[in-house]
Amino acid sequence: MRVLLIPFDGKMPNLALMKLSTYHQARGDTVGLHIENPDKIYVSVIFSWNRETAFGIKKMYPDTEIIFGGSGIDLKNKLPDEIEYLRPDYDLYGIDYSIGFTSRGCPKHCPFCIVHDKEGDIRHSQYIWEFLGEDHKKVVLFDNNFLAAPYWKENLQYIIDNNLKVNFNQGLDLQYITKENAEMLRKIKYYNWHFSGRQLHFAWDLMSSERYVRKGLKILLDAGISKSHIMIYMLVGFNTTFREDYYRYKVLWEEYGVYPFVMVYNRKGNPITKKFARWVNKRIHKVCKFTEYENLTNKERIKVKMLMEE
Repeated sequence: MRVLLIPFDGKMPNLALMKLSTYHQARGDTVGLHIENPDKIYVSVIFSWNRETAFGIKKMYPDTEIIFGGSGIDLKNKLPDEIEYLRPDYDLYGIDYSIGFTSRGCPKHCPFCIVHDKEGDIRHSQYIWEFLGEDHKKVVLFDNNFLAAPYWKENLQYIIDNNLKVNFNQGLDLQYITKENAEMLRKIKYYNWHFSGRQLHFAWDLMSSERYVRKGLKILLDAGISKSHIMIYMLVGFNTTFREDYYRYKVLWEEYGVYPFVMVYNRKGNPITKKFARWVNKRIHKVCKFTEYENLTNKERIKVKMLMEE
């Protein structure tokens, strides 16, 4: 059988397709991203707004069996267990790092997030060594809440013992930072997605999280983790005011000296919010105040001052 794999969207190597590749290769099938005259096609759609466009592939292959999957098709869509727990075919993308989940789900029910609806409560999935590629010394973890998972300690210790470089791709949760795991994180070679710089990602999305954000940051810094290695994602445009957004920025940058990164909810934001995101994310805030930012119009500048004083 000739099997074509199509990652319809997303910038990262598609984990589900890599597992399907392993499965079909074990059955003796010819499988890949550029297979001509396929007998079967898998299409992975991550974002729901691409669903209808993806279905257009049916017209290109009217006589071929096509299976559409991914969260963009159905939040409950998942691979069968016989495929889910296979070691991915890393040769499909020619990557020199491993990808996987040590856990699925999340204990939280954040109103802006689909994870709990999609995967339910947090539970163990795999240990790192179960999906680590041969000779790989780098691993990207897709866990939604790694430190809340049942075997976070065993997996962190494995990373330390095997001198692995790791990217916690979905970030870590400051609510679950303790002196114990902060000490373990300090010993780990944590990196950004490109493995080009040292970085740990966290988030401060809701104002109600301020207490544990402050507590978690203090524990991390007291453990000796460099301020310059910490980036905090800030969700704006969901249920916070501009004054609250600016307050979070000031706490993170001016009080703790860690990098904020503004994420505009659903890409929907008024012009001021979008300009605020650029001012923070492009590090322009290091050289000028937001009220002095040249991209603001005079009307926006006056409005920003009013919003800050409310």
